[in-house]
Amino acid sequence: MAERTIVVCDVCGKPATETVTIKVARGNFAKDLCATHVTELVAGARRPRPGRPRKMAGSGQAAAAPKRRGRPRKTTAGRKKTASRKKAAGRRKAQASSARSAAK
Repeated sequence: MAERTIVVCDVCGKPATETVTIKVARGNFAKDLCATHVTELVAGARRPRPGRPRKMAGSGQAAAAPKRRGRPRKTTAGRKKTASRKKAAGRRKAQASSARSAAK
């Protein structure tokens, strides 16, 4: 014995042709609709734009720079230490090369 499930339109009860998902107030809702009610629903609709949604224009806040994420920037003290290390390494190389040339 086989069973058959028939999906009907949630509005009128005719056989449904499509299931529509509606997003409202951070909630998702699914509704089964017949062809007539799908065309009524799509009649005044628009396609969403790709990407992130824009901020509301009348929010009242000035456009602030987004908070920086990830690894924090190096401090200027850290940069000075690195530069002085490079200078010291360069001096050592220069002294070693002059010592080699004097030994020859």
